[in-house]
Amino acid sequence: MDKVIDIEERIPSMRKKRRRKANKKFLFILTVFVCALLAILYFQSPLSRIGKISVNSTLLHDQAFYIGMSGLAPDEPLWDFNSSDVEKKLKKVEGVKAVSVSRKKFRDITIKITEWDTVAYLEDEGEFSLLLENGEVFPNAKLIPQEEAPVLKDFGDSTVRKRLTKQLLEIDDHVYQLISEIIFAGKKEDKDSIILYMDDGYEVRADLSTFAERMNYYPRVIAQLNGIEKGVIDMEVGVFFTPYSEVYGLKEEGEIVDKENN
Repeated sequence: MDKVIDIEERIPSMRKKRRRKANKKFLFILTVFVCALLAILYFQSPLSRIGKISVNSTLLHDQAFYIGMSGLAPDEPLWDFNSSDVEKKLKKVEGVKAVSVSRKKFRDITIKITEWDTVAYLEDEGEFSLLLENGEVFPNAKLIPQEEAPVLKDFGDSTVRKRLTKQLLEIDDHVYQLISEIIFAGKKEDKDSIILYMDDGYEVRADLSTFAERMNYYPRVIAQLNGIEKGVIDMEVGVFFTPYSEVYGLKEEGEIVDKENN
């Protein structure tokens, strides 16, 4: 015989189930409402907008230029901020080698720019452009050379400039800092000839293809000259020295100083 359950006995348990179900529904609605309220408060508060935008010290462009190129601005919504997109934009800027964009203190943006270093200055009718370490030219007509980098003349060919850039990067720093000016003197019979004027008063004649290798012997050559009259050091084939009085006067054949580079 089936057991008969009194409906009055089940009413309390049914009420508890209904109450729990109603509580869950209420908690869900309350949670949605609170989340919505917090979202509204967040989007209306300064926390949802970009705060300070900072850029490290740079030479080729100023900080305001980079901030403008980034597309960012203070008080713009943070939800639209994407560091990768900003980095891609800035990497397209002329002279930029690398970019890192990050958020600091939740709403501040830090942009770190690494520019290509300057290896030389290109002079054209009294105006200067920068030759960067990637072989590209960065124009700046108002620039006056201030760094310890040589001034280049007659390097109008981009291929020749890139070859020179590679050579300059291979020269020892203490020798590189002594170079004041480099003139391209290439002709049909000697297409890679260059002339260097050094800060210590010497003139060097070299071949573009072996320029760096031979110039690294420069301190040794100067030591062998032992402070005699300044003159021309020819490093195109071997290493020869001729005093200025002979080069620009009697023009006699120079003395062989060093044959190690033959």
